[in-house]
Amino acid sequence: MEDILITKDEKGGTAILTTSSPLSHYGIPVLRIEAEDVDGDFGPADLIGEVPNLVSAASIVVGWAKTGKRTKEEIGAARLFLCQWPDGPQLR
Repeated sequence: MEDILITKDEKGGTAILTTSSPLSHYGIPVLRIEAEDVDGDFGPADLIGEVPNLVSAASIVVGWAKTGKRTKEEIGAARLFLCQWPDGPQLR
């Protein structure tokens, strides 16, 4: 799978879905964030941010997938990512 850009901020920080991570298994992507105050690879149930502004990685991916027009590949990657946490938010 090619990396899929989720977002890029004004300071050059990025969030991508990628399988180029030791945390990715069997072609299932992780959310990689490389930004000023957050850096790492995250699964869907991982919390990102600081109290009281914590958000799950799954929420970030769902929000991205539901805004704008997404390709079948993008939606498929998002669903693969999200299915790792069946109790978390999903795309219907």
